[in-house]
Amino acid sequence: MNLVDFAAGCLALAYFLMIAAATKQHFNSDKYPWGMHLISVLSLIGVSFFMYTAFLLTLSQPVVVIALIVAAFALFVWATRHSNQKQLGLAFAEDFKTSGIITTGPWQYVRHPFYVSYIIFWMACAIGTVHVVSIIVFAALLFIYVYSALREEAWLRGGDHGSTYVTYQRSTGFFLPTRVMRKTS
Repeated sequence: MNLVDFAAGCLALAYFLMIAAATKQHFNSDKYPWGMHLISVLSLIGVSFFMYTAFLLTLSQPVVVIALIVAAFALFVWATRHSNQKQLGLAFAEDFKTSGIITTGPWQYVRHPFYVSYIIFWMACAIGTVHVVSIIVFAALLFIYVYSALREEAWLRGGDHGSTYVTYQRSTGFFLPTRVMRKTS
């Protein structure tokens, strides 16, 4: 077993456990939504396959994988710190609620930093294994995260903070930081 692969596997496991804990502690919902069940199943398949590859086989591009997982980790922690005082719901919650629009921290740059963090992680897993299972998990979760983000945005535009959200939406990137791009161009 390669030490770099082992480190990547440990980082992936730590990230996965962190997001699993956050699902219970940081996000609120009266019940566990159907979409979260699907995300959970896909995530378990994806992380299991990645761990198998990292610990028993050989990862492709392990340094790139580690860099991406560290980036996903950092973004997730940054988003958590800036959303601690807000009531955020789980993806696909029917009782979706929020106590306001977050515009600080990573929300200055992207409207969905948690989803971006997850996407970076699953992309790292797909790059690391270069296997059809990981690529399908990444593609399926990417589709689910985009769908969920669009659904949440529709709810926010029609909710109590609708006009504030529309203004924020115009000036901030969906998953890519348009503000940074505007400043540099």
